Amino acid sequence: MDHYRTLQVRPEAEPEVVDKAYRALCFKYHPDRTPESGRRRATERMHAINEAYRVLSDPQRRAAYDRELGAQAGASAWDQFMSKGLVGMFLDRVRPRG
Repeated sequence: MDHYRTLQVRPEAEPEVVDKAYRALCFKYHPDRTPESGRRRATERMHAINEAYRVLSDPQRRAAYDRELGAQAGASAWDQFMSKGLVGMFLDRVRPRG
């Protein structure tokens, strides 16, 4: 799960922006503000929002999370290289899309 996507903020967002996004999403998805039919889904969504905020609002947890994301992105590039090779990765970049 991508905590930045969950809170709908960019990775370089300032702490004030993270706080504001958290409050807005809590207001929107709080189970008490949701009809009975959607309450279970709203509860699940709130758990994800709370977890994302717990990580992104704490500078040390956020730094560790960012390092983890960076490591995953690096592994992804390595996996692409191993499966496609250098020429395959180059061709993916230069081929016209559409």
